[in-house]
Parts: sequence; structure tokens; C-alpha cells
Amino acid sequence: MKLNQYSIRSCATILVALAALSANPMTMAMHRGGGGGGGGGGGGTTIPVLNATNVSLSVSSLTRTMSDGQNVNFWVFCQGGMGGMGGGGCTLPSPVLELGVGQTANVSLNMMMAPQEPSPYNGHTIHPHGLDVPTSEDGVPETGASVNGDTYTFSVDSRYVGSHAYHCHVHTVKHLEMGMYGAFIVKDGNRISSGGPTYDYEWNMVLSTVDPAYHTATGDSTVFADYNPRYYLVNGQEGLSTGAPAETFTAATGKKVAIRLIGMQSVNSTFRIRNASGSYQSFTIYNKDGFALSSPQTVTSADVSPGQTMDVMVTLPSSSSSWYPQVTYKNLRNGGSYSNGTVYTRLNF
Repeated sequence: MKLNQYSIRSCATILVALAALSANPMTMAMHRGGGGGGGGGGGGTTIPVLNATNVSLSVSSLTRTMSDGQNVNFWVFCQGGMGGMGGGGCTLPSPVLELGVGQTANVSLNMMMAPQEPSPYNGHTIHPHGLDVPTSEDGVPETGASVNGDTYTFSVDSRYVGSHAYHCHVHTVKHLEMGMYGAFIVKDGNRISSGGPTYDYEWNMVLSTVDPAYHTATGDSTVFADYNPRYYLVNGQEGLSTGAPAETFTAATGKKVAIRLIGMQSVNSTFRIRNASGSYQSFTIYNKDGFALSSPQTVTSADVSPGQTMDVMVTLPSSSSSWYPQVTYKNLRNGGSYSNGTVYTRLNF
């Protein structure tokens, strides 16, 4: 039996509800080329990419020093291990999980030493956001999922080729804000979508925002009714300028780059790409929410809502240069961009 209401629409509703409340006063490197090409890292910790057919995750605390010097505590999913308070080898966002069409996921969550809240919000789950899976594998406590550790087994078909996500579904708004999320990519070779064109490189971008008050609030704190983000991230990094980007990705001239946008932020956002002269570059959207569009859309700007995913592709020029993909996070109260709310990345070719 499938429970559609706990797939992407349910979780997106939770995130949008947060926005509405707020508006009320090993592994392979993540950056890589398809078909054996090479991508380039830079600008922060490389996020592991794990094969979801056999992976064990734990939960750990991770402390990050932000651009203004403030230390913020996060909870993240980590590869293997027993979790705990060390955070060694753990990353923000959590590892990328990949699953090929026709394959069966086997993802185990080890709760030993996991940081967690007191009852009734204790425990953690893994919810495959955007994938239609049996109720027993959906990671939703309200429908019977264990919060004390579990193994999630499900398969995917070609409909799901594209970007999805996974996150904890216990006290969802709090645990998402704490950092318990990662990209979940369904692959069909190097195709960007079901029946879509192939790419040469792929770049996963997990979007997120941080309100430090949420990270110390517990239980049913009134803090949750007033979301005030202070930090804006792409793949866990702030990227405050083109000279200090959140990430630098390296590809080859004339090649196609798939950019996967995974919206784990709690506010709205806009994605654009500027060239070295500051002009906006066009890109083509092939998937929204992990499903292929009936007609791909070529645009220069795309809004990515909380809980939404989007797969876009660009074809690079034949001459070497740099482009600057950027995400601008929007003020919940007036629709304008937040101060320091644009996160810059760099694409070298």
C-alpha cells in the first residue's frame, strides 16, 4: 500500500506552513562528471555520495562556526558509525544517496548515541521525500515508523529519475532546521530526467537556511512561530561573495552540466546564473519535484520553494571563463531578498 500524502506534498506543506508562521510578526566526491569525466571541488567540505542499495547511517552532532563567529550546533546523518557527539567525518548537508532505476534501496539508521530531544519528540527517522514508497518504509512516526532505528527498503522506477531528498520526520520543522537532510538522487545513467537528454557533469546543490534560535529551542517553544534566518547556505556554506563562493565547480568548455537544486530551506528562494560580466545566463528546467516536465522550460530565473527540488542543465561556452550560479533567499515578510541572503557559487570552465 502506498501513502501519497506523506510523500513530497506533505513535507512541502510542512515547510510552507513554517514559512507562513514566520511571516506572521566511501564514497565518491559529490562533484563529478558523468561517464567518467571529472568535476572539481572547493569552497568547503566535499559531501559524500553513497550507494543507497546498501548504506548505514547514524546521527551525530556537528558544531559550525559561522561567518560572524557564532557557533551553531547541528544534527546530521553520517555514514556508518554510531553517531554520538563528535561529528568526525560528518558533513552538513548529510551524504547524498543515489539509487539507480530498478534497484532496491537498503538504508539502515543506527540510533546508538544519537543526539535527540526528550519525549514526545525523541528519536529520528529517514523519510524519502518525494518518493512514493510503502507506508512501512516512509519514516513517518504518525503512521507507525520506528523512531529508535530502522531499515528502509524500497525500489524506484524510471518515473523518479531526478532529484529528491531525505530527512528526519520526527518533530519535522525542528529537525530539518537542525540539519537532518540530504539529497536523494534517482539515476538512469547520465540522463537528467526520464527520457531526457544526457549530461557530462552533475552538481548537487542543497539549499538551506539557519535560524540559530531554533537550534537551542526545545519542545513546543514559541520560537517556532517566528522564523528569523541569519545564515543562508548552499551545500552547508555561506558563499557571501563571488570572490568567496560557497563552492567552486570545475567542468570543461562546451560540455553540459546538470545542476540539481534540493530545497531544504525554510523560506522561498530564486536561482540564477551570472556570467563574468554580470549578465544572466539561460538554463533549461527538466524536472520539478523529481518528475520530468512535459515540456522543458528555458529561463534565466527559477523560484525554488521550501521542500521543492528542480533539475536544470546548462551548456557551457566553447571559451574558458567562469559563471556564478547564485541562490537569493527571500524575506518572508515583504518578499524582498534578505540582507546577505544571496549565496554565490562559481562554475569554472
